[in-house]
Amino acid sequence: MQESILTNITEAIYQHGFYSSCNFFNDAELNLIKSLYFKNKDNFVEAKIGSEKDKNLNKSIRNDKIFWIENNCEEFKAPFFNKINALLSALNRRCFLGLNLYEFHFATYAKGNYYKRHKDVFNNKDARKISVVLYLNKNWKKEDGGELLLYTQEKTVIIEPTWGNIAIFESSIEHEVAISNTDRLSLTGWLKNEKNIFT
Repeated sequence: MQESILTNITEAIYQHGFYSSCNFFNDAELNLIKSLYFKNKDNFVEAKIGSEKDKNLNKSIRNDKIFWIENNCEEFKAPFFNKINALLSALNRRCFLGLNLYEFHFATYAKGNYYKRHKDVFNNKDARKISVVLYLNKNWKKEDGGELLLYTQEKTVIIEPTWGNIAIFESSIEHEVAISNTDRLSLTGWLKNEKNIFT
């Protein structure tokens, strides 16, 4: 990965709390990632809200389906996580976040699905520091909906879920997924600072 891309990302996060671009993964990498979705699309489950013992199903807040990739998708760990590790290291150097873990899942939204305004940081746990959303939707059109809305202190940022577009932002920023008018696919994850990782 070009160092200039990492510099652009880390400076944007440091200055504004978010970054979005289509130049993080190339087409070959994106096609490989999407092929893993097709291999596992029958294993998706309804997404819940909350963490650990507080986790529950609430379709009034979100009604997408997810598939966690940890220990399930060995085929693309090298091309995908090499870049994620580079991103994690660059963010630690510039933003001093102490990132030491990550977790990722596929998320699929059918027509009419949404995720209402929320933060990715749990009330009882603040390990998630940076949210990452990679979009895998070819030929997306404006009328397809499903945009990501980031409610930053400066403004509301609208990120279109187009093929290869990536959104990287502080997990404390409130955001939502607008109603999707067609099938919508993303790979979503969090870069974390787990303080008790070695205990």
